[in-house]
Amino acid sequence: MSRDEQYVAGGPVASLPEGAVRALYVDDLTIVLVNLGGQIYALDDRCPHQGGPLSKGTLKDDKLMCPWHCWSFDVRTGRPEWPEGYWRATRYPVKLEGGQIMVRIG
Repeated sequence: MSRDEQYVAGGPVASLPEGAVRALYVDDLTIVLVNLGGQIYALDDRCPHQGGPLSKGTLKDDKLMCPWHCWSFDVRTGRPEWPEGYWRATRYPVKLEGGQIMVRIG
């Protein structure tokens, strides 16, 4: 890991079963963790549309829907399902180490 990379622990992989969505709080940052088909993804918890909490949203297939205005984002890319070409949800790289979820925030 380069000295510019900073990872934070997101908890045990076993604590996020397939299909689960939960928030991870790191200082003044909130990240939403999603287990999609056994792969863990991390996005900024704030919907880029109006700041709704994506961690309170609904996961359907590979899309996470914001509970405020129903914008849906592909958890793998952060791209919105609609409207096309608008803001993406910020993604964070994830790695698994010793059964722990590690999220790169820097």
